[in-house]
Amino acid sequence: MRKKFLSAKLIVFVIVAAILFGCSGKTPNPEDVVEGASSPDFSVTALDGATFRNSSLKGNVVVLNFWATWCVPCQSEMPVLKEIAANSQVKVIGIALDEGGAKVVQPYVTAHGINYQVLIGNQQVFEQFNGIGIPYTLVLDRTQRIVKIYRGPITREDIDKVLKSIA
Repeated sequence: MRKKFLSAKLIVFVIVAAILFGCSGKTPNPEDVVEGASSPDFSVTALDGATFRNSSLKGNVVVLNFWATWCVPCQSEMPVLKEIAANSQVKVIGIALDEGGAKVVQPYVTAHGINYQVLIGNQQVFEQFNGIGIPYTLVLDRTQRIVKIYRGPITREDIDKVLKSIA
């Protein structure tokens, strides 16, 4: 009887450990987010409430931009992001880090005519990408490998150079 009890405890422990630590045994490391590495997997909420997974981006060149409505440098680069979204085959994705979520971000997106997909992020996703400050932009190739990382506002000239190298 004691053996069955210990076996049951061991099984419960293994299940709980698998849930807490993940079945892969590998925890994402933010320091691994460097040029040449694969983009971390992530899942966030879209403005319409749907779940967005980065796996849907495979096969596309992506400009992934972390920003917030209150961030003045973020606002300064939005015309560049809007132009890229309107005039190229590149998929621009904005991940807003506003604490107020969609109720703050949606009116901003509408008022500023943002023409690319905006998602609602959080500190956990930002840290997963080794984010420190915003704006923070990553350019991903079609296999979701990180080609370029920008810490701070992007310029059209800089991003065009990178996009031409992978398009």
